[in-house]
Parts: sequence; C-alpha cells; structure tokens
Amino acid sequence: MIQQKVLFRLERDAEGFPPADVEGVWADEAGEGKFVLDNIPFFARQATLGDVVSVNRIGDELFYDSTEQPSGNSLVRVVMFGGRDPQELRSRLRAIGCSSELSHLPSLFAVNVPPSVDIGQVRALLDEGSALDQWDYEEAILRK
Repeated sequence: MIQQKVLFRLERDAEGFPPADVEGVWADEAGEGKFVLDNIPFFARQATLGDVVSVNRIGDELFYDSTEQPSGNSLVRVVMFGGRDPQELRSRLRAIGCSSELSHLPSLFAVNVPPSVDIGQVRALLDEGSALDQWDYEEAILRK
C-alpha cells in the first residue's frame, strides 16, 4: 500500500504559532476517498493517529475534509523547556502504553494515547513536570 500525505490547514495564533500554514500527515488509502492517518500530528487539531478521514483532492494534493471514523486515540502535545531532552519523558510515556513522535522543532513532541491507556495516568505524569516548569502540554484531542 502506498502512503500519501493528507494536508491539514492550520490557523496561526497571535504569536505566529504553529510555524506553518499546512501540516502533512502520512496516511494509508482506505478506499472511497478515505484515508487512515498513520502518524501523530504535531499541529493539526482535527484528527489523529488511526482516524479515518475524508479528503478533498486539489490537483495532486489531498486536503483534510472531515473525520469519518475516530480511532478512539487521544492526542497530546508536549513542549520541553530549558533545552531539556524529551527522551526520558517519552520513555516514561511509552512505559504506560503511549507512543510519541518528535517534531522538527527540538522541544516539541506529539503523544498518542490509545483508548486502553488511562488519560488520568498520562495527565498525572505530565502535571509533574509542568508544575516544575520543565515542560507544558496541550490536550489537543481527547476521546475518553
């Protein structure tokens, strides 16, 4: 199966974040103009890993249209402060059942929280470092 990028239009805030107008997320074709997202988005808020989405084809590009079937996965994003290496936190998240992907921005990573993982356990872990100003996090998509 050939993977394609589904493009998500992004809206920037007053500080100019996110640093792009469009984010491409890898996806597998599922037939009938639908695609299953195959990586964790860093900026998009409309869909996440495993979601089945419909697209609008514009030329050779596929733009997100809607989420047809949510996967049950939740999406959390973490930004590290003070040049901290995210590997230890990513390992702790992996130990409780979450996967993550590093962004091209060294301080940012995205976390997939499967439905089998207690979001409260993820929050407790993330709140630890957040309270110490080691990182901050955003619950971009919650499905629990």
